[in-house]
Amino acid sequence: MSLREEVRTEGLRLLDWWAAHLVDARGGFYGEVDAEDRPVPEAPKSIILNTRLLWFFSAMAKGSGDARALTLAKRAADYIRAHFHDAEQGGLYWLLDAADQPEDMRKQAYAQGFAVYAFAEYHHATGDAAALVFARDLQALIEAKYWDAGAGGYIEALDRQWNPPLDQRLSDKDLDAPKTMNTHLHVLEAYSRLHGVALTDETEAALRRILTVFLDRFAGTDGHLRLFFNMNWNDLTRSVSYGHDIEASWLIWEAAEALGDEALLERARPVVLTLAETARREGMSEGGAFSYEKSFDGHTDPDGEWWGQAEALVGFVNAWQMTGEAKWLDAANEVWAYTKAQYGAGGATEWTWYAASAPKDRIYKAGQWKCPYHNGRAMIELDHRLA
Repeated sequence: MSLREEVRTEGLRLLDWWAAHLVDARGGFYGEVDAEDRPVPEAPKSIILNTRLLWFFSAMAKGSGDARALTLAKRAADYIRAHFHDAEQGGLYWLLDAADQPEDMRKQAYAQGFAVYAFAEYHHATGDAAALVFARDLQALIEAKYWDAGAGGYIEALDRQWNPPLDQRLSDKDLDAPKTMNTHLHVLEAYSRLHGVALTDETEAALRRILTVFLDRFAGTDGHLRLFFNMNWNDLTRSVSYGHDIEASWLIWEAAEALGDEALLERARPVVLTLAETARREGMSEGGAFSYEKSFDGHTDPDGEWWGQAEALVGFVNAWQMTGEAKWLDAANEVWAYTKAQYGAGGATEWTWYAASAPKDRIYKAGQWKCPYHNGRAMIELDHRLA
């Protein structure tokens, strides 16, 4: 079976798992499914899981014509609008409790961006005009509330009343910094998708601005991204993230292609290929394993996570499409073989967080940070790119 045939089959198999294990009969979706495939009914429900579910079910409905995916996409869209949306202040809450009540009302720019991405994809799958309005309104809100008119760039988070919160971090792993690569990267991908689905002068201007900021501030000259900054763009980065390097490589190119601006494409091309080459040379081990990160003091965390494997697949195939060089397709095939052997791809269940050989505790298969977005999207992207 070719790589394309395998990823197409895997995308449908992942749809089967997520459709079978996430639906909460009380409404919406469970907040967590544990490492043994059992739902955790008392788990809180995150905006990240729900918007990524909406994106995945919408993309699968459009790509495969699966009626079940379409039904689940509508369920996700309705649930987000009914429970996460702050009808009084605008924007989307970060976390609900298991009874659908707000538990954490802060508003991360990252989360608003994922909702733009998901509702643009839902509009693309269904033609739902209200979904497009919702996505455009959220983009306008991001531009109004999070853009730093003084120094440029998007600030990380605000509280329910749009004031700076005490803690801006996405997770405990992150540095508490007001401007981050991760948020800018996912606002960039959201703006690319909205522009691709329903372009306007506003979507073009916003996409051009964030792509320029990303190239100016986050793409280092050493083939790695810079991850954290203060308000005045002083670099606070202390490590290299191989997964984000390779993920950014193809998302930068996607944004430049969406704009179709030859000058931006010319500027982005060496950045994209340098990020991909450095990730391949430094982050990829023999056999197709992808390391997690390396600190600036030289310590490497070799235990990659499922999402880095998925992003490496797309990043390497994207570099192959750009150059025609066989080494990129060879790298993608190596990563895929390792992902099947170590993460359960192609098996009977959802991919695991860590490789089977990694000395790590087993972590939930679905939850706030484990969604069908990275691996499901990789299968959809490769199906299209290898056609």
